[in-house]
Amino acid sequence: MLGYRKKSFADAHAMLASLRDDLSDLGTLKGLQQLLYREIVRTEKKIRELKAERNAVTTTGGKQAKRRSSILLSRIDKIRHCAYVWRCFGDAIAFSYMDRFALKQTFYSTERPREKQGAGFLSDKAGRATEIAYLEFAFENDIPALLVDLTDTIRHGDICLMGEPDPFLIEVKAGSKVDSRGRRQIRGLAKLREFYENDLAEGLRGAVGIRRVAPSVPGRDYIKELNECVSEAMKDGHAVRKPENGLYYIAMSSTMSSESLQVSDILDRLELKKSWVIALNEFKIERRWAPYYPFILSIADKDHLWAFIRGDLYVVVIVEQDRLCHLAREKGYDATLTIDREPGVGGLTIRNPADATGMSVSSHFLARIAFEFLSPEWVVTTAIEMGSSGEEALLSAP
Repeated sequence: MLGYRKKSFADAHAMLASLRDDLSDLGTLKGLQQLLYREIVRTEKKIRELKAERNAVTTTGGKQAKRRSSILLSRIDKIRHCAYVWRCFGDAIAFSYMDRFALKQTFYSTERPREKQGAGFLSDKAGRATEIAYLEFAFENDIPALLVDLTDTIRHGDICLMGEPDPFLIEVKAGSKVDSRGRRQIRGLAKLREFYENDLAEGLRGAVGIRRVAPSVPGRDYIKELNECVSEAMKDGHAVRKPENGLYYIAMSSTMSSESLQVSDILDRLELKKSWVIALNEFKIERRWAPYYPFILSIADKDHLWAFIRGDLYVVVIVEQDRLCHLAREKGYDATLTIDREPGVGGLTIRNPADATGMSVSSHFLARIAFEFLSPEWVVTTAIEMGSSGEEALLSAP
């Protein structure tokens, strides 16, 4: 369904590129949000129309009712995916201004270790005019600000001020009365603010005494190598890159015919052993990319990004599991790895043989190797640095 909105996609991509060149350009920041708002509301209107049509089909019944209902459900899901893509652009705005590790905190509930429910329909929310008034006020005072419901990652507050690396979240209330839900929201924002201000928060997601630690070495990524791989695949049908030992990028385009090289052939050539294979398209299709660095920013070329969103470009990241353990052993630690297909299951357990102390690197953190195209060496080294502090610590991330 996004194919019908290609001009809007091109406009959003151009505005985002312009904004990233000059983050002080609040006019472009405002204009991009207006575009995203219109497009998301448009999807909501279409979803409502299709739901009404499906209800009518179900009520009327008949021989074709079941088939027609299934077709309508499929169309509704495709339009929901359009809304998701526009919110990925909203994420791209947030990640352009603020720290990726700090932003990850805004995706989760502050009460328990699970993601917070995402935004409902933009057009349903009472008090939207008040939120927009706050947004306008921020712009008038030269403060970059973002409407939270235009994102998939930020799930607390209504307005996010983006003048600092940490998000400053504001809950906007049109009336004077605050119900139980409103009080929970306020408590959640207070916990996040405590964490951002003190680098420490008691009881955040049910944990005790978790503190934030800044890595001594900036993150190292292979975005350039990814885009080189994608460019080659768009020309030749497929491409492979090995930016680091034990790390592979495979890109395939729809131009690779069924009679040409197959995926299995590519894997055979790599002579892989025990590997962690992450098919990025699956997470994009299932709308489960957040809260990682958005693919809107990673795939640089507009046409290549369009191909990825439309399913004409397929990207796979492969990590040799033994390599992750080897990286820890090079630092003098014992290591074992348990990895599932799903981020959040398993992880890397590292132990110091000298005193039997240990640390656990969550698969959420390891998944940054795939979703953010980070160096496995940097990820493991940074995790050891965090864990060696002797306290439970976060890179502002679970």
